[in-house]
Amino acid sequence: MFTVEAPQMTAPPAAGLRDRAVDASALAYLQVDRAGVIRDWNPAAEKLFGWTRDEIVGRRLTDTIIPPALRSAHSAGFARRLVGGDSGGLGHPIEVPALHRDGSELRISMNVDAAEDGFAAFVSDQTDGHRAQQELQRSNTLISAILQHTTAMISAKDLDGRYLFVNGEYERIFQVTAADMVGRAEADLVSASVAAVGRANDAEVIDSGVAKTVLEEVPFGDEIRQYLVTRVPLTDPDGSVYGVCTIAIDDTQRRRSADVIAAGEQRFWNTVNNAPGMLYQFRAEPTGESSFTFVSDGCREIFQLDPDQIVESAAQVIDMIAEEDRDSFAASVAASALTLEPWDWRGSVIRHDGTRRWLCGMSRPHREADGAVVWDGMLLDRTLERSTELDLEAVRNDLADLVDRLAVLSATVPAGPEPVAELAHLVTEKDQEALFDMWRTALRRERTDSVLAGHEGRLLVRLRPHGTDEIGISCFRLDGPA
Repeated sequence: MFTVEAPQMTAPPAAGLRDRAVDASALAYLQVDRAGVIRDWNPAAEKLFGWTRDEIVGRRLTDTIIPPALRSAHSAGFARRLVGGDSGGLGHPIEVPALHRDGSELRISMNVDAAEDGFAAFVSDQTDGHRAQQELQRSNTLISAILQHTTAMISAKDLDGRYLFVNGEYERIFQVTAADMVGRAEADLVSASVAAVGRANDAEVIDSGVAKTVLEEVPFGDEIRQYLVTRVPLTDPDGSVYGVCTIAIDDTQRRRSADVIAAGEQRFWNTVNNAPGMLYQFRAEPTGESSFTFVSDGCREIFQLDPDQIVESAAQVIDMIAEEDRDSFAASVAASALTLEPWDWRGSVIRHDGTRRWLCGMSRPHREADGAVVWDGMLLDRTLERSTELDLEAVRNDLADLVDRLAVLSATVPAGPEPVAELAHLVTEKDQEALFDMWRTALRRERTDSVLAGHEGRLLVRLRPHGTDEIGISCFRLDGPA
């Protein structure tokens, strides 16, 4: 009698051993037939490409792991191998791009060999190495660009003081070429005394293994130039020093201009501290803490506080904000921090002596790398302006009250096609047409004044458009006959 297990033993022991070895391999293994269809796929291939064996077997290799831009070239090469027996690349590792299931691009190395009815390949992932090589190349390009285009003179010397390298600025200053300088000493370019100073500083860095920065003077004809020179020990992986890298920055002009710079700085501070209002820098941390990092002397007049007091504690200023203005202040700062739009605020503060100051604040924010938002701006004291506004508002109110009491007619009415009856009844028949002309002018949203004949004497008629659909009327009786 047959058992159910007997039909499963279809492969010879050697084939089973080979399959187990392929499945256990850390290298991805795949096999395609002559139609380019995948017929075998081991666990390492599943891990590398993201496709399970059940998903991938039966799919075309070209449509699965070959990047779209390379599929035509792959298909052409595959056809050449089938038709012409092209064996180029077989048995040798080749590095090519490939496609992961999620769409990301891989870099793989593969050994392709002929197999029964097709080809087989063992594949290793070279993506990280390829990326590292690209990063290294980019880094080398960047370093080379910096070395050759910086305005600092950069050189490297061995323990005996012989040049290993000089950069483009060094070549320009001393009118030499990098190739000519290799193997030469500093004494070949400058006087013995100057070279001795440099050599002594080199020796100190070599002996200590610690970088050192000094000021050195180098004569160029009748001129002596001053260089800020930093020497850094060059070390092998084991830490042993094999040379010195020197970075020299021409500091002559800066030192010659020290007095000019000091005078300019003084002018700057004079301008800052004499500017109207208070100049400041305000910083809000991601944690919610806030502080003033700079405050000009104008703070004394506005807040009756010294700059150091405000820098030490921003709360001293914020706590002075009038109760009715605190919500608008907080909302304006939050909105500016979120959108990075300019901050603009009007409000008042109550100083410690009980007096109120009306302020106008404006600044431009920017976000720093750590997430903090920094505002640079000014606070202007508009107390006098605000007092004037309040006085003018009181005058306007008094004037409006006076007008209401003196006017024969004072009203705001809908902007109809004809003058309202209350106005028309005040004007005599002979000036009705003039009144209509005035009304049409007001309908065009223009202000108009005119003296018209009234039943009890002359009338000063004023029409003022209000909004889009109203007209303000004021009529005053003038002395004299009509």
